[in-house]
Amino acid sequence: MDELALQFFPLPHVLKGTRRDGLAVQWPARCGTCNKECETSKQTGLQLCRYGVNYQRVDHELLIAGVVIRDYRPETDASKAMRRKAGKSSVTLKEFEDTTARCAETTDVLAAEMQQRRDAVIAEYRTSRQYQQDVVGLLRPDLERALGSVHDYKQFVQQILQNMEVLLESRTPGLPIMETLDHAAHEERAIYWAARMMDERLDAALLVLNPGRITTSVQRKRHRLHGLVTKYLKIYQRRIEAKKLHMRKIGESWSEVEANIAALTIIPHALIDNATKYAPEGTDIHLGFSEDDGWIKLRVASYGPVIREDEKNRIFDLFYRGVDASSHFDEGTGFGLGAAQLIAEQLGTKITMSQDGTVGPKGSRWTEFCVSFAIAPVRTSPSGRTTIGKRQ
Repeated sequence: MDELALQFFPLPHVLKGTRRDGLAVQWPARCGTCNKECETSKQTGLQLCRYGVNYQRVDHELLIAGVVIRDYRPETDASKAMRRKAGKSSVTLKEFEDTTARCAETTDVLAAEMQQRRDAVIAEYRTSRQYQQDVVGLLRPDLERALGSVHDYKQFVQQILQNMEVLLESRTPGLPIMETLDHAAHEERAIYWAARMMDERLDAALLVLNPGRITTSVQRKRHRLHGLVTKYLKIYQRRIEAKKLHMRKIGESWSEVEANIAALTIIPHALIDNATKYAPEGTDIHLGFSEDDGWIKLRVASYGPVIREDEKNRIFDLFYRGVDASSHFDEGTGFGLGAAQLIAEQLGTKITMSQDGTVGPKGSRWTEFCVSFAIAPVRTSPSGRTTIGKRQ
């Protein structure tokens, strides 16, 4: 018997002397304190124990037991009482016979069916928030060791940023930092944006390890997403220019979102970083904004590595890289998209990915990532005048 496949068997059973719950039905509580009549019985065929529970041995390794068959005859007082307790966990005689027949006929048929059940359960689990939380839990010790000095690195990076801002503002007093950068030398802009990129990456690592910081009310502020994304797009300007990429902005958004800015910016940064990293030289990247029914949709689309069908459910796993990305690109760790998805879920949204059949240079495929953010509610002043919210 395939022990792994039987982990997804629908009925409770005993495999090689070990009791295991079924995927659809668990052992009745009464069986936990019984005399194990089913396991020691030499009888063949379908049996009923003194406690009103059915069992049948398939072979010397597998015993299907702990099952309450609601139309089993003859009845006993114990089986009637057990059937009332089992409720929806009971099965029909036909369901039981069909299952045992498949077990007796061929283990290959059973293994194939259980493989389908296993794949369905895993696919559902992978799409849940619990899956990502479990992955972080498993990786936490390694992440904490790898990022043991992250606070020191962050202080160092912030010192670079502070020194650069002081230097630039001393030349053009009174101007915002974004405008002073327009007058800075190329090398100065490169240092500033490289430090900004590193600061954002460190923030992502810290937020993955401490997701509670994302939703604290102290950290929540209002931001215009369109301006935030396009402003920080300058972080990737050097890479865009070096690869002769064409960044095409499509649509606008005037509304605000309310969130932790450190968490919020990580999401578009991860999507833009992914697009600029994998897009073939000289191709387009579409950065789209739209508003609909209380949501702002951000769309980042470009040519990128082929994502196989069996990889689509794993593309947002921490540290996972697809086969095509790993074999053709040295850059990348798989951390960015995974961290962005974890943070998106904490913010009450989710990143989606689609890839159509459009073929680009070097066999790449047109790939689109989308994420929607709730528009912040309109705020009014004491006089009743709208002050902040969706543009009127």
